[in-house]
Amino acid sequence: MMKNNILFIIFIVVIGVCTGCDSQTDIYEKYIVPNGLIYPGPAQNPVAYPGNKRIKISWLRGTDPRVQTARIFWNNYTDSVEFIVPADVDTVSYIIDPIDENTYSFMIHTYDNEGNKSIPIEVLGAVYGDNYRNLLTNRLLKSTYYDGLDLKLNWGVAGDTEVETLVNWVDTNGAPQSMEVDPAESETVVPNFNLNEPLSYSTIHKPDSLAIDMFQATPSEKMIDPVILIPKNTWRSLSLPGDMGMNASYPLTNLWDNNTSNFMHSVDPVTLPCTFTWDMGLKAKLSKMRIWPRKSNDDRWTRGHPRLFEIYGSLEPNPDGSLDDSWILLGRFECVQPSGNGIATPWQLPTSEDIALSDNGIEFEFVPNDSVDPNTTVQYIRFRSLEHFNPAAAPRILLAEISLWGTLVR
Repeated sequence: MMKNNILFIIFIVVIGVCTGCDSQTDIYEKYIVPNGLIYPGPAQNPVAYPGNKRIKISWLRGTDPRVQTARIFWNNYTDSVEFIVPADVDTVSYIIDPIDENTYSFMIHTYDNEGNKSIPIEVLGAVYGDNYRNLLTNRLLKSTYYDGLDLKLNWGVAGDTEVETLVNWVDTNGAPQSMEVDPAESETVVPNFNLNEPLSYSTIHKPDSLAIDMFQATPSEKMIDPVILIPKNTWRSLSLPGDMGMNASYPLTNLWDNNTSNFMHSVDPVTLPCTFTWDMGLKAKLSKMRIWPRKSNDDRWTRGHPRLFEIYGSLEPNPDGSLDDSWILLGRFECVQPSGNGIATPWQLPTSEDIALSDNGIEFEFVPNDSVDPNTTVQYIRFRSLEHFNPAAAPRILLAEISLWGTLVR
């Protein structure tokens, strides 16, 4: 019995050795042609990684232990690089640098120590450079909003190749600052922005998901115009002694509801001059104004439409309602009717040109002169109507909307 067991063990060992020899032989036989030619194991699953005037070529090394070197060819085998393939790596990589910007067909051969080469393996790849960079644009900056201290940037949708946008500015202390804006970000707040210095921004692009290099677009620079449409969400009516009365069904708040179909309605009639007042809820220096009369021939270019008026501003108005030195005159204005029908005797209906002007809003600028100082900082606004169209009729005020532009002050 003991002798039989020993013979069985010897038999199993011999079978195992033979099987192992067959396995090792299989590795080599895959690369041996019957006529005697030998092909080392080729590059497997090659990938090209684009770069800036360079490119990275990688592939799986494979199992052939005889592979010693590799050579990558391009330009129809007129250009090539050769390098040693380490034995202890799973992935072979090589960066061709420099190489001209172009699209290439790369052919990869591996070699053993006897000079035998593998079958060619092709991989296509792109190399980027100055031509690509010159085509790049910066992310769309749709608008800016300066609140008197900080600058808000409103971005357009980022493109597929955009990785980030670099923003540079000088703060109010004169120190250079920078930040990186993610492509998913639609609004960016730039703190302590110095209006005397430009905003600079440039977008970083990655031309391909496999790219090993980024490309920066030429920076865009712009001086920020601090003049904005003054937000109306903080406005509230303020009735001071001496201000005209209002029709409760058409309150003063209709004047800033962003709806020119609505309107405010004074008591009927009013005694000229008459005033109404509101608090903007923020401080600003005003530069421009637009007024929309009520869209009806009962009032536009007639008795409900102020022809001559004044705008006053204050930071702390006298609570007794007096128009004293707590108020600064910001401007005297005249609504000029193209046809002149509103001041004709007798009054005549407005023309289509008159109506188009009033429906689009009548624009005025705050211009300084000897008696007017629009550059002052104000929070409270007082509208003082002096004379209306169709002066023969009893006056009232029906205005649909008012908008103010200027620079916010903090």
